[in-house]
Amino acid sequence: MTIVLDWLETFPGETWHERWQLSGSDAVGRSWGPADLTPRWRNRITTGLGLMIALRAIRPSYTWMFSSRLLGVYGTYRRLNHADCFTELSERAQRRRFFDHEIEALNVLTRMAIATGKSPLELDLDDFTAYTTARKAADRKISCVPFAYELLREIGGLADAPSTWRQLQARGQLTVAEMVDRYALRCRPVRDVIVHYLIERSAVLDYGSLDNQAHMLANVFWADLERHHPGIASLFLPDEVAHAWKQRVRLLPDGRPRRNFHAALLAVRSFYLDLLQWSLEDPGRWAEWAAPCPISENDIRGYIKENRQRRARMAERTRALAPVLPRLVRSCEQHLDATTRMLDIARATAPGEEFVFEQARYLRIGPRRPGLASPVRLLAQPLDEPGPRFDVKVAEDVAFWTWAAIEVLRRTGVRIEELLELTHLSLRQYQAPTGEMIPLLQISPSKTDIERVIPADPEMVAVLARIIRRIKGADGRVPVLSRYDTHERVFGPPLPHLFQRIWQGRLQAISANMIRELLNTAAARAGIVDVDGTPLRFTPHDFRRVFSTEAVTSGLPIHIAAKLLGHLDLNTTQGYVAVYPAEVIRHYRQFVAERRSQRPSEEYREPTDAEWTEFRDHFSLRKVALGTCHRPYGTPCQHEHACVRCPMLRLDLAQVPRLLQIEDNTRERLAEARQMNWLGEVAALEESLRHIADKKRQADGLREHTSRDESNGTDWVSLRPSAAP
Repeated sequence: MTIVLDWLETFPGETWHERWQLSGSDAVGRSWGPADLTPRWRNRITTGLGLMIALRAIRPSYTWMFSSRLLGVYGTYRRLNHADCFTELSERAQRRRFFDHEIEALNVLTRMAIATGKSPLELDLDDFTAYTTARKAADRKISCVPFAYELLREIGGLADAPSTWRQLQARGQLTVAEMVDRYALRCRPVRDVIVHYLIERSAVLDYGSLDNQAHMLANVFWADLERHHPGIASLFLPDEVAHAWKQRVRLLPDGRPRRNFHAALLAVRSFYLDLLQWSLEDPGRWAEWAAPCPISENDIRGYIKENRQRRARMAERTRALAPVLPRLVRSCEQHLDATTRMLDIARATAPGEEFVFEQARYLRIGPRRPGLASPVRLLAQPLDEPGPRFDVKVAEDVAFWTWAAIEVLRRTGVRIEELLELTHLSLRQYQAPTGEMIPLLQISPSKTDIERVIPADPEMVAVLARIIRRIKGADGRVPVLSRYDTHERVFGPPLPHLFQRIWQGRLQAISANMIRELLNTAAARAGIVDVDGTPLRFTPHDFRRVFSTEAVTSGLPIHIAAKLLGHLDLNTTQGYVAVYPAEVIRHYRQFVAERRSQRPSEEYREPTDAEWTEFRDHFSLRKVALGTCHRPYGTPCQHEHACVRCPMLRLDLAQVPRLLQIEDNTRERLAEARQMNWLGEVAALEESLRHIADKKRQADGLREHTSRDESNGTDWVSLRPSAAP
């Protein structure tokens, strides 16, 4: 420390901290101090500087502290300064039983106290903002800042601040004016009328829908018009301006097609028509803004077609995912079982020792907490194959919540927000007239603002019971916490949510983004692919569609399925149900059977030998020079065996040279007919050449399809289902 003091005396200043600042050491980080120092002497004077920090003689910046290794300095500072406060913080942190996060959270508060010269209880929100800004600027993590924030709140600090760091960081709901002003509209009168219009609509819209309407009207519509037509200041749009906008709205700024462009058209059409209607009801307020609607009925007529296409895509996706869902479930169950067994083995292994799991060797690593026999974290390092170390307990935790989310989603068909809003209070029971107790799952109002109740089967009850056993505290109760609604941007009341976990030393509600990440990881681990080899992924809503499809196809009346799903309209439920070919075949066979029962029985007699021979010979007569004729049984040839003109001809690739010979011969005859001025023959031969060109394109398509199958190593036999034993 004497060496540090001698060096600081070479700079002007009244205090040691002023001289430290004038030395420029805050900006150079670990290379501070006198020049030409050996590493040994730099380590020694760093130790002396640490003593000066602990004695509050100097207060280095966050940048310097992030880049320097101050071994033991923070602990010494806590012993010498504000010891009672830091002792209480440490005791509070120890109750969380997360030693690594406890130490780092205390170090966060220590750095802030060093840099500001304040007591931890004197720290305010500006100090936390400055610290997180400096951490991000230095490309450092801020994962323990929320833990430090909550610890400080528990001992009485930050009295007027929100109770959690998440609540502090939440954006909260914007006013309608703030929603519109995000897009910096230049025309103030139009901006005002959009704001007033949205305020009127806000009474019947939830926050997410209101925000979407503001985006459509202020950004997609009017801001786009101002960019392409500077100075525009009226809702009366010339035809060319309206037409140009309707063409631009079909594309995103990056040039990709906008899938929901009809939603923008409908929003603008509703805006204009509402203003027209309101101008009749309140002329003094709205009459000056009434204008002809630039969106006609023809413009939105494609919305129905778009809905049909969207439903077709969703049905196709459901048909692709339903068969592989059991494979995903089986993979998650096996992964959870494996991680659970590995966790038990790792807990029984001391740090520094090896353990074997499923014929693979791992090294148990991790620091021990002073005074405790067991290490803090269950870290394992693979030894047989190179790979990163991982926390076995975290791996088991992730595996459990992946399994739990999939089980609840596939057995109830709830929406993702309804899943995350399930609480311990959601479990109810109903006593049937027979005296039987039926477990029920109460679903909180979400999209339709209507509460509903779902009967829970024994498997579902077992899943929920396992979740409750996992999250119960030492007092036997499910901890309560507030959950942030990302759609409404508000925090709900403290409730015993089922989907909660301890992460980084804090109790946190599981988010929708985490559920989506877990599902993507589970699908990739299961190796689920489509028939063409494309990887398949599951979204939370896919389980809802599969649930509704399986329920209806299993015989559940569709109006009961609508009640279970919380749909107000049966057409909505029908859109969720993907009709399988097996169901079509079953209904068609039932239709044929009913029709046969109404026909004379003699029409379904056994065929005679002559009739069977005639039927068999019909198929042998289908073989023609260029391929095979696929005309229906019992029908004559409509083209008098002019096969190149017949759409029923299925060309044989081996006969393509013969088709080319016919083309050459036809061209020669066409040249002769033109020379002789046989116009009727010319027209007939040109028609034949057109059909020959179609057959050549058909041959090219067949050849490309065949070569693709050969390159993929597939054939029809491999695609057929295996025969039953």
